Amino acid sequence: MTDMTPEQIAKALNAGIISEAQAKTMRAKAGVTEADRAQIGNEDEMRFLRSFSDVFIAIGVGIFAAGLSVVAGIFGGSVSFLLAAAVMWIMAEYFGRKRRAHLPTLITALAFLLFMQRGASAVLGDLGLGGDITAALITLGAMLLFYWRIRLPFCIALIALAGLYLAGSIVGQLAPEFLKQQFGFGLLLSGVVIFAVALLYDMNDKHRTTRFADNAFWLHFLAAPLIIHGLALMLVSLQKDVLFGFVPMVSLNQGDAAIIMIIVALITVIGLAINRRALIVSSLGYAAFAMGYLFDGTGMGLGTVIAVTLLLLGGAIIFLGAGWHTARNGLLKVLPKLPIFPPPFDPDYKP
Repeated sequence: MTDMTPEQIAKALNAGIISEAQAKTMRAKAGVTEADRAQIGNEDEMRFLRSFSDVFIAIGVGIFAAGLSVVAGIFGGSVSFLLAAAVMWIMAEYFGRKRRAHLPTLITALAFLLFMQRGASAVLGDLGLGGDITAALITLGAMLLFYWRIRLPFCIALIALAGLYLAGSIVGQLAPEFLKQQFGFGLLLSGVVIFAVALLYDMNDKHRTTRFADNAFWLHFLAAPLIIHGLALMLVSLQKDVLFGFVPMVSLNQGDAAIIMIIVALITVIGLAINRRALIVSSLGYAAFAMGYLFDGTGMGLGTVIAVTLLLLGGAIIFLGAGWHTARNGLLKVLPKLPIFPPPFDPDYKP
């Protein structure tokens, strides 16, 4: 028992297996002080990654799925994609249900979603029953069945993706011009809806100790880029540019880059208020992109712009991460007492 990690000691204490006195003795033997203990939180716990073995297997699953996609395309790309989806399901049965290896199962679930979508669309087209709505319904139903069988939290975000595909298919069928003209609003609305569902999960687990918290984690991770990208399409002018003379990409002027930074800053404040780092992490790419264009007009070279952007962004993340609970406690003092804002972190909390 003395070889237990601090996290294992905390879980044993919460489960009532050991007493507070035993936990204190075990922490001392493990070299964990009371000051260290205060920094061991249970919020945003990375339950989907247990060891590097999971990373190793996940890499293999990703490579295998990529190869399977190529083979399915060679053999016609219709029923073959559905067979590829079946292979992914079998792998999920082993890695998800039997071994409970979350990260490899995450890759298999994502591949299953993509294969189902492509296979359903192709088969319906071959039968003359084409229609994105029908394919989207089949894909959504398959993901719901997948979640019912596998029962791992990240499947909730994939179900949300399938739901977005269905919603987009319906709007695209009924009002294609509206979808094109209001695509940014559609992304924003989708992100807000997913964010609201994540908050409902969070309000049922304010101390981040159950599967509800894991479900919310993945939904927050999905919601942030949808919200930011939707707002960006609505508020800024994205211009086409060519990087290094051959890489096509979008560009921003400094005013629009500033708007993106304001949006990211608001997302950061919201993430701090609701105690969700995942919301912030999934917006970092937008922050780096906008910061690069903010500094681009200063006359600095490309290398200097990249270096300054990385230094400032990395420093901000370190500063916020190290002082997360202090900053959050200060923010909670000025925010209204609403159920969407979890209480300050309590290292002694017992579920």
